[in-house]
Amino acid sequence: MMVDRRDLDIYLRSVNEEIQTMKMSSELWFRSAGPQQIRANDRFVRSLMRAGLNWGTSAAQGHPESSGPLRCPVRREYWSAATAAQDVAVRFGAAGHLSLGSYFTVDAGRSGEAAFMRARSAVVPHSPADCLLRSIDRIAVRAGVGRADACRRAMRILSRDWLHFVDACRGQPHTPVHASAVLDKFHEAVATESVFRRSESDPKPVGPGAHGPHVVLTEAEARELAASYMIGRLPFTAQEYRLAQELVAIPRLQEALLAAQLHLTAGSLKAVGALVGQLGTLRSLLPFTEAFVNRSGYGPSGRLELSPNPKLITVLCNNVVPAIAGELLRRGSQARDLDSASIRAGVIAARRRHIYEVMIALFDRVEGPPSGTVTLSGFNVRVCPAAAPFSAFLEEWLPFYFDCG
Repeated sequence: MMVDRRDLDIYLRSVNEEIQTMKMSSELWFRSAGPQQIRANDRFVRSLMRAGLNWGTSAAQGHPESSGPLRCPVRREYWSAATAAQDVAVRFGAAGHLSLGSYFTVDAGRSGEAAFMRARSAVVPHSPADCLLRSIDRIAVRAGVGRADACRRAMRILSRDWLHFVDACRGQPHTPVHASAVLDKFHEAVATESVFRRSESDPKPVGPGAHGPHVVLTEAEARELAASYMIGRLPFTAQEYRLAQELVAIPRLQEALLAAQLHLTAGSLKAVGALVGQLGTLRSLLPFTEAFVNRSGYGPSGRLELSPNPKLITVLCNNVVPAIAGELLRRGSQARDLDSASIRAGVIAARRRHIYEVMIALFDRVEGPPSGTVTLSGFNVRVCPAAAPFSAFLEEWLPFYFDCG
């Protein structure tokens, strides 16, 4: 598949080694790309993933010669490869633990219940985040769903109808509107249920340059708001996290996770090498850093040598293993009943429970006085561009390596 170098240049202007992701760019650096650029970048990253995440033969055809993790102790092979690129991996989110076992951790504080209580206790009354949380509560009660699901519904509506609510707050021309006023209008619409009767077929465009007054808030309010809608990405219960903690302590599952990531890294080497050759820069591999990193970094003098990023192990423990736990609980099973069928069902359930859905507020820093102010031009809700190939990979290879253990 041909990937356009011009698309790479556009991508690197908004996402690079410093800001790394769209979420970091907007929510940490307050330098959001516009919605059209976000969509273009997503298409570009999907094309990279289709071209680069190439793991060769299927599990039904047997173990691929290229991956090799079953030919020697998988822990030793994984840790040797990971420590060879530890400094680079830390730049891209790895915790820098001194032992491999420390990456196998489940954070029970990520349960939906704990996350909502933490968000509720941290928000300032009448702030934008407070308005959003009250709306999420109302949607949860109205629809009879959990708060993570209610949050995703709220964010999809805000993404679709942002300018509708901004227009309802319009004052004098060129007069800024505070974000809490806009989210109050959203809250009122949720209460009257009018928001659910609006057509979804004709959303208004949002983003920089869209007609309407500036929506402003402080940097502190922006960070509080971003923390509040994170609950939409935390769909698992405290019970599922408790069982997940038992599951990640099982050596056989640990080795399956390690072997699968080694396979993904080794199996993708030839394909990403072709991408680097085509695009002429190691920086074209920045979208892959969640799974693997280049040992010498991404500068012009670097060589192509891939190592697994151990951050992925913790990500899987916190996001996929709880989904596996949920499938065991649904069947009335316990940790000792873990098998490849429940692992495959859990990987599918993780996709169904929206762990790959990404929510971003489009923030931009205001230059000059008043300092500490940002604008909010809308919300973007989308699925991670790597979701389809990565989820398909896990569905096939994680059960396979569990059975090989």
